Amino acid sequence: MPAADSKTSVRTAATVMVTATLAVSLGALAAKGGKGGDGGDGVGGTKLPVASVSATSLDFGSLQAGESSSQTVTLSNSSRINLNISSIAVTGSAAFSSTNDCPATLAAKARCRIQVTFAPTAGGAAQGSLVITSNASNSPTAVALAGFATQLPTATVRVEGAGDSIMRGYNADCLGNVSFFDLFCYGLGDQNEHSFLDGWDADVNSIVDRYKRLDAAASGGKAASASGSEMRGGGNNFATQAANIVASASAPATVFVELGGNDLCNRSSVADLYTDAEWESAVRAGLDTLTNGLPDGSSVLLVSVPRVQDLRAVGVARQRADSRVDCTSFWAAYRVCRIATAGGTDLATRTAALDERQGAYNRILGELATEYNAAADSTGVEVVSEYDPVANASAGSFQFQPYDISGGDCFHPSLQGQNKIAELVWGNNP
Repeated sequence: MPAADSKTSVRTAATVMVTATLAVSLGALAAKGGKGGDGGDGVGGTKLPVASVSATSLDFGSLQAGESSSQTVTLSNSSRINLNISSIAVTGSAAFSSTNDCPATLAAKARCRIQVTFAPTAGGAAQGSLVITSNASNSPTAVALAGFATQLPTATVRVEGAGDSIMRGYNADCLGNVSFFDLFCYGLGDQNEHSFLDGWDADVNSIVDRYKRLDAAASGGKAASASGSEMRGGGNNFATQAANIVASASAPATVFVELGGNDLCNRSSVADLYTDAEWESAVRAGLDTLTNGLPDGSSVLLVSVPRVQDLRAVGVARQRADSRVDCTSFWAAYRVCRIATAGGTDLATRTAALDERQGAYNRILGELATEYNAAADSTGVEVVSEYDPVANASAGSFQFQPYDISGGDCFHPSLQGQNKIAELVWGNNP
């Protein structure tokens, strides 16, 4: 019967096609080693684990030579088969190293951590790789490493100071002024061991201390400075101190200039305060001497003029909080910065005038630093200003609190105040 024979032929052909297709599919699967749903790869029928890392690259950014930074990579066995680890090593730059808590055999679905450290000892770019060798199908597994190091100057830092009684640590550790014995501390005057610049006492973390932690051979001194000194007036002003520093400088030096408080405090009235032109000429005289006389590679940092206009309010707050201290009586008896500390009906006028002059002096310091630094290619001497008008961002914008001033004279920075000056100046030292 022709119709039946036709249906039989169709069924037979379909069966042959399905059988052939299945055979081809099974053959292809066998040729691939039997890859299935167990998360492993295989070669010749052997299943292999897969190693996964949490990052394929680590960038450590920029560090200073001698510093270090660490980052962690997580190694995971993402398959259902044990991962046998042959080695975990860093190649490339010797600035990179690694430690890990990985076992020789990392169980299925387990993970471990590898810490990579970048610790450059010299400047420049560094590259490397973290290489994990194992029985994984994707072995070796690599993580790219990159970092950059800046090198400290090879010349040992020599710090010099031009300054006044603040730089000399005057009365820094005096706690009171109402008893007879308090006068012994006040009578000591300069306490150089507590200076924000080069104080060696453990109570003050000075500028030189900070340099020594970068370079043990760093040194410093403030022989040119003297209590009572001004930027402009007197016999030991900025120009004189600058000349003394230049005369003793046989190698590049970093000069910190801290003057100006006495230029305000030593004036008998608002009318006697130095004008912009008078102040600028005094700063120029000292900068000309330094930039023309210091060895090439030297730097000059102009520390900003402190806020003496706040002195009376801070001292009054101190004596209210501390029975050992009587600021108003001491100021009157010893004539301490009377333009700022005296009471009277003209106090507001004096305070406003001091505020305006102190701001102007610091503005001029910044302008002159920019001008002189623009000529650094020819003079060989960098000049920068530390002043930042944002509140508490620099020595000249710092608003002293009661215990930031000495309990002895209610004027000079205490140990706490000296530390704050050092911190601010260091933070604004490029």
